[in-house]
Amino acid sequence: MKYLVLAEKPDQAKKYAHALGQAKNEKGAWKVTTNLIDGQVTVVSAVGHLVEIKNPYQNYENWDLANLPAFPETFEYEVKADKKKQFNLIKREVNQADCIIIGTDADREGESIAYLILRLIPNALKKVKYRLWVNSLTDSGIVKAFKSLRPAEETRQYAEEAEARAKSDWLVGFNFSPWTSLKLQELGYLGEKEKKFSVGRVQTPIVSLIVENDLAIDSFEPRPFWKVELIDDAGTIFKNNTKFETLESAQEALKVLGGYSVVQSIQSENKAVSAPNLYHLTSLQSEMSKKYHFDSAYTLEIAQKLYQKGVTSYPRTDHKLITPNEFEYLVKHLDDYKAILGIEADLPNVKPRKKFVQDKQMEHYAIIPTENTSDVSSLEGDEKIIYTEILKRTLLMFAPDYRYQATQVTLDSNGNTFSAKGSVMTNEGWTKLAEKENKDSVLPIYQEGARIATEAQIKEDKTKPPARLTESSLLDDVLPKYNLGTPATRAGIIKTIIDRDYITRDKKTGQLFPTDRGKMLVLFLDNLEVMYTNPETTGKWETALQLVGQGQKSKDWFIEQTKKAIRAQLEKGAG
Repeated sequence: MKYLVLAEKPDQAKKYAHALGQAKNEKGAWKVTTNLIDGQVTVVSAVGHLVEIKNPYQNYENWDLANLPAFPETFEYEVKADKKKQFNLIKREVNQADCIIIGTDADREGESIAYLILRLIPNALKKVKYRLWVNSLTDSGIVKAFKSLRPAEETRQYAEEAEARAKSDWLVGFNFSPWTSLKLQELGYLGEKEKKFSVGRVQTPIVSLIVENDLAIDSFEPRPFWKVELIDDAGTIFKNNTKFETLESAQEALKVLGGYSVVQSIQSENKAVSAPNLYHLTSLQSEMSKKYHFDSAYTLEIAQKLYQKGVTSYPRTDHKLITPNEFEYLVKHLDDYKAILGIEADLPNVKPRKKFVQDKQMEHYAIIPTENTSDVSSLEGDEKIIYTEILKRTLLMFAPDYRYQATQVTLDSNGNTFSAKGSVMTNEGWTKLAEKENKDSVLPIYQEGARIATEAQIKEDKTKPPARLTESSLLDDVLPKYNLGTPATRAGIIKTIIDRDYITRDKKTGQLFPTDRGKMLVLFLDNLEVMYTNPETTGKWETALQLVGQGQKSKDWFIEQTKKAIRAQLEKGAG
């Protein structure tokens, strides 16, 4: 039996081959002698996407309003012009194989890359039998994956989901990009540099969110308000939540507050805060943006390199948990990890806790260091920075909880309640390793029922404008809220709309600003009520895509829904 393992990248193929056994590179293909698979084994790789959708209109017929909507009768695929040599290598090995093991990245796009290639090779799909699902590119991680090969049918739906997404996104862009550009040309809005606009199912609502945020900030008019506070002889300030819209109403409230107040209650509580969750891709991108001003695409690029070097686990994950298997090897290597960081740390939590470890099936667990510590010394620059952040976050899981005593003192001043809060750290726990500064806010000692001297004062404030969206807040809160994109695609989408001059990013703060071009696009589409500026509507599409990935809906159903939506939108825009 001749087995062929199809990897996604050359480096990945090399790691597979050497983990399996004795490997020799022959004309771009790895020939492997192994005890793990009973038969002849060859490993080859793609170089990312080798195949793309073929444009059915060679003369740009879709750039005519009379020809829209433009829906090709069938989708055809072709090998990219600069990738034909690699495709032919794969084709040669596929033709010689009896059984194919899909070994591309274990996600939606990886599945798609494999099947798009194999679909263009006669009889190849009949040979696909197994799926290699790798979370760690260490030798042990690869061997473990080969020992538990999955039937190819288990993950085939991911390719269906990816195909539905790719074809639908292509249809949206193929119709709305020319339609929008031509309409704006008719209205005389386009200059020489701006003849073409790109509209995308996910990219355009993200531009819309940034435009709306900018407009809300620009149109914001601050309103003043006033609050009344009490201050005692010890300098403690007691506050409440009442806001007064006029100075006069605050002054009226001040009149009823006497020069003394009664200590109504004192509540003290010992609290414990466990370490933050392990990283998933979005939280890692957000943290790197805050601390180092790395954009999300760059963080993903470095995280992918660390994975390919075998020192961290698979990065394109939305899980913040690991299983007992990963926890077990992490415990064994705690001393190695501390040596890498050059620290002596108290790490007593060597029993799994539910916040971090659950024994359930996950396609990909959280981003953690692998047991491979020997190659870490070769890391430099930003690779070392991100690896260190991943390692530190993982070690926090084993550190003691941060503990403090929280106290709240409540006063009664002529029927009005005011309170002050304080806290005192009792154990710095994981915050020491995280180098997190803890500031105590110690309150004086009070006695319940005591009558203390207080002075009332008025403080003026004003309402604040909405916060400017940053790449971090977009990734952390906004895109997950609307279910726009996936953890693996969001960084690329943000980069795309920057490259297309719809938004700009402040490199120091990560703040996002729309360009005039971005504003023009969104305001034009909004005026015609085109759904592709609405993040809520587009987010529902991502939910529908997931149904395809779960096998509950077909890719053809999703594509037909896309066509119906495009047709309805163009009819509305023509009216």
